Amino acid sequence: MGEVYGKNPVSRAGLLTLNNQKQRILSVEEEKRLLSVCEPYLRNIIITALYTGMRKGEIISLKWDSVDFERNIIIVEIENNKSKKIKIIPVSTFMRKMLGELRLKSAGNEYVFLNSKEEPYKRQDSLNRAYKLALKKANIEGLRFHDLRHTAATRMVESTGNIVAVNKILGHADLKTTMRYAHPEDSLKEAVESLSVYFSPPLTDKSTDNAIER
Repeated sequence: MGEVYGKNPVSRAGLLTLNNQKQRILSVEEEKRLLSVCEPYLRNIIITALYTGMRKGEIISLKWDSVDFERNIIIVEIENNKSKKIKIIPVSTFMRKMLGELRLKSAGNEYVFLNSKEEPYKRQDSLNRAYKLALKKANIEGLRFHDLRHTAATRMVESTGNIVAVNKILGHADLKTTMRYAHPEDSLKEAVESLSVYFSPPLTDKSTDNAIER
């Protein structure tokens, strides 16, 4: 396989315009189905999207010199980042293990993620065919690749409640952009409901409750 030199080939293709307002969140059950039908090269890319919140362009343009195993971080360079700023993404224990295994199999390749022919991706839409085929096999509809980023963000916000931290990981310039991931999922509703134990006596009596029910 020939080496790729010079400017990142993916960056030349430009960033695709996405309708970020139309979101679709992947369920845990759907995730299992999707990963089970993917070829290893595609599975690793999808896992990275779900466990880092990185954009597709950021993932397929990632080079090994931007993965810091000592500090457990991924560095997204300016030319590959939509916000045109360097972005630092922490790497979880799970992701570090997966990246470490890929590194051992990299055979000197400059890029972390390669296509089915073990070559770097030249365009952002080069992944579309394999991704859509995997969705069809897994019987999943209406899931754009960008929705994997939405899924990662929603899960992080729901499990931690730390909007500021998620904002930095995603690289949003405005905190309001990240706030859209604060969905009232069951765990969040449970958190609010837990506050009711501090109210004694109850704010309503049985007669009031009965009136409301009627």
